[in-house]
Amino acid sequence: MSVQEKKKTKFLVTINNIKDLEIYKKVGISTFVFALKDYSIGYENTFSYEEINNINDKKYVLINQVLDNKKIDNLKELLPKINADGFIFEDIGLINVFKELNINGNKILFMNHFNCNYESVNIWLNYVDSVFISNELTYDELKDITMKSNKEVVLHVFGYNQIMYSKRKLLSNYYKYNNLDIKLKNTIKDKASDIKFNVIEDDNGTVFLSNKIFNGSRLLDLDNVLYYYINTSFINTDDVISFINGNDIDNTDNGFLDTKTIYKLK
Repeated sequence: MSVQEKKKTKFLVTINNIKDLEIYKKVGISTFVFALKDYSIGYENTFSYEEINNINDKKYVLINQVLDNKKIDNLKELLPKINADGFIFEDIGLINVFKELNINGNKILFMNHFNCNYESVNIWLNYVDSVFISNELTYDELKDITMKSNKEVVLHVFGYNQIMYSKRKLLSNYYKYNNLDIKLKNTIKDKASDIKFNVIEDDNGTVFLSNKIFNGSRLLDLDNVLYYYINTSFINTDDVISFINGNDIDNTDNGFLDTKTIYKLK
């Protein structure tokens, strides 16, 4: 039996279309993520709380916007209406909101590019049930963090990486300034490095995604993991199933698993 077969109960898979649920359940997936409408960004599709409540499978609700006061007030009215097994969120202010409203279910903190060492991970684990570990780390670094974490953590193992997120409408502003037809999805290239990025804009802002799909199948052998996260956005279901079954997929790379990320400048 492959590693993938052993880990299928721990795969946490985002849903783009309701019909995809049956496709994934046929290959053994049982836990799903739904990006919440008006409170998520960078995902192919979002869902209203009514749509989420109609799903009878094990499900998490994703809230990955950094929220202002108005959004938080609106969300406080919405959260008690949501029927879910847990919440995945980026804004740390929601830790207090969940506590204030006595919201049940697992709370998983997902801060892109953060949680890069076990000391900070263990501090956050005092307040939440689990955290996503940044996948901009080497395999050895991720192994060390998972081993030293006080609770089971979440590892991102497949999907386009979010490079950056801005509340500004960067594509629209560019096209308007240059008197061009507006495109809300495009691929751009950095002139200095020739690296390409997928750029997506909606009413909540703009997200830059990697040009290649991150394939972290090697991480499936790590222990002390609550879930192995698969972000299916902008990836066809056949490729997702291929990954789940341990097969090769085109247009992938292994990110920083073998190469350390250098942030400091001399």
